[in-house]
Amino acid sequence: MSNSASRDEVESVRKRIGVLAGALFTTASHLSKILVGFLFLKLVAVYLGVEGLGALGNLMSAVLFLSLLAGGGIQNGVIKYVAEYRHKPKQMLRFLAGARLYSLGLCTLILLGTIVFSGPLSHYLLGGEYAWLMVVLGVAQFGFAFTNIVNGTANGLHETRVYATIQIVGNLLTLPLAWLLIRQFGLVGAALSIIVFYLSYSLPALYFFARSRLRRHVRWRIAYRPQFAKLSGFTLMAAVGAVSVPLVEIVVRNLLLENTGLQAAGLWQASLKLSSAYMGFFVVFLAAYFIPIVSGLQDRLKVAAVVRKFMVLAICLFGVGAIGFYGLRSFFIPLLLSADFAELGDFIQYQLLGDLFRVTSYVIGFVVVAKAATRIYVLGEISQGVLFCLFSTLALKQGWGLQGVFIAHLAMNIIYFACSVIGFYIYTKRVV
Repeated sequence: MSNSASRDEVESVRKRIGVLAGALFTTASHLSKILVGFLFLKLVAVYLGVEGLGALGNLMSAVLFLSLLAGGGIQNGVIKYVAEYRHKPKQMLRFLAGARLYSLGLCTLILLGTIVFSGPLSHYLLGGEYAWLMVVLGVAQFGFAFTNIVNGTANGLHETRVYATIQIVGNLLTLPLAWLLIRQFGLVGAALSIIVFYLSYSLPALYFFARSRLRRHVRWRIAYRPQFAKLSGFTLMAAVGAVSVPLVEIVVRNLLLENTGLQAAGLWQASLKLSSAYMGFFVVFLAAYFIPIVSGLQDRLKVAAVVRKFMVLAICLFGVGAIGFYGLRSFFIPLLLSADFAELGDFIQYQLLGDLFRVTSYVIGFVVVAKAATRIYVLGEISQGVLFCLFSTLALKQGWGLQGVFIAHLAMNIIYFACSVIGFYIYTKRVV
């Protein structure tokens, strides 16, 4: 009995060390992404200024859209089902084969769309003759989709080191290429570097895919309709999320251009990029750790306990960072961007408060993703977009200018947070 107890203790210690090591790797990967995101933003700010950043805003939103939707936007679905099937190899291999075929088919459709509509897209996104750039983006999204599947598989198998290494190596590759492109080719180089920013992860992902034992066992077969049906729900969720966020950003950005000019649009774009850099840490953290945990829980009370734990963790982490950033905003904003963006310090408190409510709502929202509750997710995403557009339009019509858009962001996130908490409370009370 003593030997058995000793082995259990050793195994417990090993698991704890593994979890700690995984957390450290994941944290390092997120910090590298945040750092590179800030440095990339600074490159654009220094070489192109506030107006240049404003001109690139629509393309940034479009590339973000494709990075989320490439291959059907099934990364969270891959995490969920690989985590569920990790002890059922045949089912997992069948699922991955279906996911690969499904992703390839949707990538091909997106490529055809970018080729056919390359002219109108280039005019709308960049205001010029850049049709070739739209085709480049259409080809690049195959790499986005491939990386999403590799990352999803690694996270589902709890191989956090693989995921973290892909992120770190990709981030290291991004910055020197972006610097060369922006320095040599100005606006066009910056546009290419935005694509490179997301595509760079494909190289380390390809390396780990080539070394994986799964590669030799996942076969190309005709169709796996059950897998397609499972993945289509995640595609719908990703499509709504991918369309609603960039589309809303484009609508609000155009409203700002009409009412306040390119300077205000550039300041707002800078706040969005700062926000996406630090919010990305929480999104990937929840996808890597939270979804696999919640996917395996059937008891709603246990789900509620995990949700409360992660909500407190998110509030504490984000709150400390936000307070520090706001207190030193006159130092951080010129450091991360340039002195031209100093005016952003007058509005950043609204962005930080809104993001605090948003990151807390994400914890509940990821339960919806983990449980594949498509209709609830779609309703939530659409309502956020509609509220933000409505509040921003009203604020601008009242003459509140750029400050009004920031206040609209805060108001929308407070309302969405309240609705999320009420909805989740009702969900847990249905147990008894």
